[in-house]
Amino acid sequence: MRFQQGDPLELPPLPPYEAALLSSLAFFRKQERKIQALNCLTMYLRQSEARVLGELKFYARTLNMDPQDLLRLIHHDPVRAETLLREQMEQADAESAD
Repeated sequence: MRFQQGDPLELPPLPPYEAALLSSLAFFRKQERKIQALNCLTMYLRQSEARVLGELKFYARTLNMDPQDLLRLIHHDPVRAETLLREQMEQADAESAD
């Protein structure tokens, strides 16, 4: 069962080699290409989780936030998250210049 939440992704076409690989995966797993693409993206995200969480922890410390709160903010309001980070970096640069 998949829990679907958020806006659907609209992605550009894959380069030819990757498109062929995706078609092969879908063929051998008897999946629709769209479902197989979702499975590939999901697997990549899970494999990258430690790296992404490391970045979240670093930037959350910069903002004195809990990493899960920053994760939610990025998901729901990425413009606000970027603004907070930019302001914090500018403040840190100004303090180090003094």
